[in-house]
Amino acid sequence: MDLFGIIGTAIVGLVVGVIAKFLMPGKDPSGFFVTMLIGVAGAFAARLVGRLFGWYSDGSAPG
Repeated sequence: MDLFGIIGTAIVGLVVGVIAKFLMPGKDPSGFFVTMLIGVAGAFAARLVGRLFGWYSDGSAPG
C-alpha cells in the first residue's frame, strides 16, 4: 500500500463519516470528529476485506 492509497482511503473515510453525520443528526455522544474517525476505520476495513476477497486490486481504494 503506497502513500497515495492510504491518503485516498482516509479521504473516502472522512467523506463517508461526514455524510453519516449529516444523515443521522441529533444527540450523538461520540460527536462529529469521532464519527469521521469511524468512517476512516471503516474505509480501511473495507479495503482490507476487499483485497482479501479479490474485490479490489493492488492500488485501488474503496469508494
